Amino acid sequence: MPIKTFVALAALAAILLPPTLHSAPPPKPPLEVVVLGSGGPRAFGRAGSSYIVLVEGTPRILVDAGPGAFLRIGELQLDLDRVDTVLLTHLHIDHSSGLPAFLNDRALNADGPISYRIFGPDGAGLFPKTSRFVDLLIGENGAFAYQKTFGADESFKVRDLPIALDSPRNKIVDEDGLVVEEIATHHGDCPSVAYRISYKNTVVVFSGDMDASALPNLIQLAKNADLLIFNCAVLDPPDSPAQLYDLHTPPKKIGEAAQASAVKSLLLSHTAPDVEGQQPAVRKSIRTHYAGPVAFATDKLRVPVTK
Repeated sequence: MPIKTFVALAALAAILLPPTLHSAPPPKPPLEVVVLGSGGPRAFGRAGSSYIVLVEGTPRILVDAGPGAFLRIGELQLDLDRVDTVLLTHLHIDHSSGLPAFLNDRALNADGPISYRIFGPDGAGLFPKTSRFVDLLIGENGAFAYQKTFGADESFKVRDLPIALDSPRNKIVDEDGLVVEEIATHHGDCPSVAYRISYKNTVVVFSGDMDASALPNLIQLAKNADLLIFNCAVLDPPDSPAQLYDLHTPPKKIGEAAQASAVKSLLLSHTAPDVEGQQPAVRKSIRTHYAGPVAFATDKLRVPVTK
């Protein structure tokens, strides 16, 4: 066949024949959690507690901001351009000290003004209310007052959340199908709250750090959630220092709470080496009451939230 004829027939075929069918990319889950930090207050090689929640594939919510979150964001090349909501469970260093670095990175890469809404507990004792905490960081006389002049224009709406255990469950975000609810928990002398994020009938709940006295509130908030991320910083008594049980919930109690709230799956985070080293025992303890999937978080883990 002459080459000109071949080229002509090929061109005609390209017009007349349907294009090759390619499989469509899989739909993005309604919610996805990226674990920026799965560690605790000590330097064991993992970032402090921090998570990014993606809504239909777009990063939207920062949950806690532990040290090291800044590094993980860069390693994962996460686009922060739509992150406008920050949920702080409490103001311990390992959950909040990375906030200025996050704000700095977001501002330096933004192509327009940023409007944040930041939620966190009211103050008590040695701990300021969240609005005061943010002001101390980036307010007019704050430690990093320059932040607001160093990148995109930023505005902040900070809301202090109730911390008494008898406070009702509260809806704090409700827009375009995205709903965030909170309830008070208890973490020794540090005011603390837990969060529930819902979108398109999928739900993820973050316990934050809490002791067992707050389990009734957590069970109420986590009812029928698809994923419960529970901070597991201690072993069952008496295998961790006694004073830590005034701050954290042991595995057996976590299993009881997961079963009582009927969550679909459980992710354990904020773990220390002693807990990591006893994973079989931790799983066995939880399995005493809870039969659903149990996993351990690691930095940079991505968890789609599905039914």
